[in-house]
Amino acid sequence: MPKEIKIIQVSFNVLDPDQRFWHEFVASKTNSSGYIKRLIQRDAEGGGGGAVMLQEEKPVTQPFNVEGWI
Repeated sequence: MPKEIKIIQVSFNVLDPDQRFWHEFVASKTNSSGYIKRLIQRDAEGGGGGAVMLQEEKPVTQPFNVEGWI
């Protein structure tokens, strides 16, 4: 059975911590192409729920003040 394969590239800026994490995560999969295709399928079927970005919790630098909330 003949195949017609088309390739779409995905680029990661590994200097960005989030993108480096995504790259390492996908690269760790045995079949990264199949993994990405399943994500696309789930999103196309309406069950993707959107992307989730992992971010560090940032400390509050100023105390909360309610005096101006009158």
